Amino acid sequence: MFAALARFTIRYRWPVLIVFLILFPVAGVFGGGLFSSLAGGGFDDPTAESFKAEQRISDRLGASRADVVALYTVSSGTVDDPATSASLAAAVRRVAADPAVERVAAFATTGSPQFISRDRTRAFAVITFRDAATDAAEVERLRPLLAAGGATLSLGGLIPVDEEIGSQVESGLQRAELIAFPITAVLLVVIFGSLVSAAVPLLLGGFAIMLAFATLRIITAFTDVSQFAANIVTVLGLGLAIDYSLFILNRYREELPERGVEGALITAISTTGRAVAFSGITVAASLVGLFVFPRMFLRSMALGGIAVTLGAVVLAITLLPALIAVLGPRIDALRVPRLGRAPVRERAAIENGFWHRVAVAVMRRPVLVAVAVVAVLLVAGSPFLRFHASTPDVRVLGAEVEARTVSDLIDREFLPHQTTPHQVALTGRDSVLTPDAIGALYDYTRRVAELPGVTRVDSIFSLAPGLDRAAYQSLYSRSASEQDAGLAAGLATFGRDNFTRLAVVSAGESDAAVTQAQVKALRALPPPTGMDVLVGGAAAGLTDLKDGIRARAPLMIAVITAVMLVVLFLVFGSVTLPLKALAMNLLSLTASYGALVWIFQDGRLEGLLRYESLGSVDATQPILMFAIVFGLSMDYEVLLLSRMREEYRRTGDNALAVAHGLEKTGRLITSAAALLVVVIGAFATSDIIFMKQLGVGMALAIAIDATIVRALLVPATMRLMGRWNWWAPAPLGRLWQRIGLGDLEGHGPVSAPAAAGAGQPRLHKRRDPL
Repeated sequence: MFAALARFTIRYRWPVLIVFLILFPVAGVFGGGLFSSLAGGGFDDPTAESFKAEQRISDRLGASRADVVALYTVSSGTVDDPATSASLAAAVRRVAADPAVERVAAFATTGSPQFISRDRTRAFAVITFRDAATDAAEVERLRPLLAAGGATLSLGGLIPVDEEIGSQVESGLQRAELIAFPITAVLLVVIFGSLVSAAVPLLLGGFAIMLAFATLRIITAFTDVSQFAANIVTVLGLGLAIDYSLFILNRYREELPERGVEGALITAISTTGRAVAFSGITVAASLVGLFVFPRMFLRSMALGGIAVTLGAVVLAITLLPALIAVLGPRIDALRVPRLGRAPVRERAAIENGFWHRVAVAVMRRPVLVAVAVVAVLLVAGSPFLRFHASTPDVRVLGAEVEARTVSDLIDREFLPHQTTPHQVALTGRDSVLTPDAIGALYDYTRRVAELPGVTRVDSIFSLAPGLDRAAYQSLYSRSASEQDAGLAAGLATFGRDNFTRLAVVSAGESDAAVTQAQVKALRALPPPTGMDVLVGGAAAGLTDLKDGIRARAPLMIAVITAVMLVVLFLVFGSVTLPLKALAMNLLSLTASYGALVWIFQDGRLEGLLRYESLGSVDATQPILMFAIVFGLSMDYEVLLLSRMREEYRRTGDNALAVAHGLEKTGRLITSAAALLVVVIGAFATSDIIFMKQLGVGMALAIAIDATIVRALLVPATMRLMGRWNWWAPAPLGRLWQRIGLGDLEGHGPVSAPAAAGAGQPRLHKRRDPL
């Protein structure tokens, strides 16, 4: 199939180039509008209790989101000064009267002291919009209305935070591209020694990103796509397109002296192109595992990754051979003296190569090497045993950002964390304002207030503080006409008919142990008689995220594992190689997980990496890294083992195949990994800490996989397993042959060794490099 595809692209190279020349400008213009179509957030799980609680509160009482937090700082005096107080009250009235605003909570509207700082030099107001999709432009429209004489205004809240994160994501992409492109260009020149050869992978990388952006913009017409999908598109698009081009170009250059342009190109696509196609399928299949999670953020990362990976594969096996066919030997034009190295084919040169010597040295003591490497990787991964999870909040922004400054000042100078309380939604069978319901709710509220670390509980009882149980029963059971107008307005904020809510303020951040314990305690508390309870808020959202990951991660791992086993069997016709490859990938991931905790959770390398440690790691990092890095690791595994299999089919000698295969791919794999680490490392310069965590974690995993695992662990285990590397049961071998995937090599899978003395087949001594 791949040989036929190569012949087709060679024969119709000019039409293929023309089609892509027409497609790319269209994709570039259309995909350029992607950022305006991307959505913020996406971390909510519609099936989680926390989400249902927030929805119920919004449906019954109106939205209670802190869309905008307006912080006022007086230049002199206090907020109690008559002129300042009147100015602040006027600003609140102006904003509350705006048709886009649903609610404004401030001292002027509630009389609650929680809106005044301890030293009374600051005050804040919380604005909630009617439309949850309100954007930053609407916030800026309100800024003049919020201005108050004698006070400096600063804006925070959900919308400014989302806007700042989106802006930093976009600027981070631009900065990363400015860093990654020049460095990868220089490395490609060093690898190939030719300006033309070096330009081709960069060209394909840019095209892959353009096509993926256009694809994602089409997808945004049907479903929300997170703004963070653009990051994964750029990282994988540039990295994989360069890797795939590098692999195919290297094989073409290797075959060119003996086979000529057409023969070398057909061989390159039939062998390395085949490996590239299956590598891309494994990366895309690995990302499919993210769809088991209902959060839009994870689904978007999968959509972006799959789109750009498949696009990179298509370009590598269609556009690239068409370009090579047009350029022919000129693919090595504009050579740079003393740079690059032509691929070697002579056996003597191969057996004197660095990677051949490494493989031979490893295979002389395979047990020692395997045990030592596994031990090192497990020790490196041990910090992950104390993994502490968090979710993105305002703390992902730098301390100098206005929205972050507002949050920090409120936590420091007011009651901390009052803008992110636990939201407790209570629904009764009958009205919550009957004497019995009021009494039960009063008792429940007292029990909530006694939970460790709870600093305040806002409820209907906060509207008339200081009364006892009986007084509240008498006060709230009056008819609406008998109640004070202000009290009635307050009741509309906290309760209506058979529904009411509590806002429970914690002493800790949402990811703190005390706050997470409060979520469990709130959900375990017996509800008031005749009512059901749902607990929401940021801390509950994190609890639900962790529970959801624990519940669905096994399914994700099962999906990825099953797909990987099938794909790798289709590539190699072996059942043992896929199992071994899975084990190798898990080891490299384990080490990088440990490094994430050691660096970010423990606060090491803060100065070098320019971040502020939160004492935690984003909860989604392990599953994102599993899905992405697992696929990328298989990329190198497929290339390496494909070449080893070619050598094994040619020689019949396992040890010789391993040594020759590593020599022919070792430099290529390390070069490709270095390029990918540069690309991903550039994105680790992001100002958003969880994107920095993902970039550093992925770069470390790829570096570990391409060096320690591929250079040491793979040769050791291949030597230990011997001919069993290539084994499959006879029925599966026949199936593999029947579907035509063994045509390239002309042989089916190796049968099981004879039972007598078959633990490790004897190698042919005249070929055994050991």
